[in-house]
Amino acid sequence: MQMPVPTDPRLVAAALRWWDDMGVDTLVEDAPQPWLGRTAKPVDLLVTSEEPRFSGSDAPSPMAAEAPLAPLPASLEALVDWLMQDPAIPEAGPVDRRLRPFGTPGAAIAIVTDMPEPGDAEAAMLLSGDVGQLFDRMLAAIGLDRSSVYCLPLCPGRPATGRLSPSALARLGEMARHHLALAAPKRVWLLGQAASHALLGEDATTSSDKMGADMKQVAEGLPGIASLHPRLLLQAPQRKAAVWKDMQALIGGVS
Repeated sequence: MQMPVPTDPRLVAAALRWWDDMGVDTLVEDAPQPWLGRTAKPVDLLVTSEEPRFSGSDAPSPMAAEAPLAPLPASLEALVDWLMQDPAIPEAGPVDRRLRPFGTPGAAIAIVTDMPEPGDAEAAMLLSGDVGQLFDRMLAAIGLDRSSVYCLPLCPGRPATGRLSPSALARLGEMARHHLALAAPKRVWLLGQAASHALLGEDATTSSDKMGADMKQVAEGLPGIASLHPRLLLQAPQRKAAVWKDMQALIGGVS
């Protein structure tokens, strides 16, 4: 029997909020679809208290092996263009909201941020707004500016959640490491936990709080340091002293 469709807007809004709380954030068709690669049968739609039992042709087929990753573009210009356009970039979202790196390729210091900030897409630049103003002051404190570094985002777009999923970090780290190899800096400054996890395999952003600045190997022959992101420093300015140690270590010995 078909359920009546509610006409009260308050009931509709309440139902949509309930589905959102349950994690349903994508519209699908009313008819069952073979999401697992098999034909849906009426039994699949029953809700019981027992674990599902399958036999013969009803058993779900194993997940298909992931297709091998295509080789990354071999030039910096081609790589950046690919990052701006390819729909397979994890978490990157619509191409019209992705942002390019800024600065000078070949600069002594490359900076990796995790993703664009809220409002960056509208401003058409990475690290805009209050976070960008603090970032610019941090660069100025060590005698640098946006034109004297090379800054790239781990992910060129901002996910709707404002967070990069752990499952995406390995692939994003692989792409960022290739990006850094083409940009050829002497040292790398990683901003935030996501960039640290993707390129170092750990959260090294707080190591300076107790032990002093700690340089690590981002890639062979490429040292780097991970710091708290400027967006966090806006919320916790008392942690600026620890990041200042990182910044001094970063520029030490870089002419």
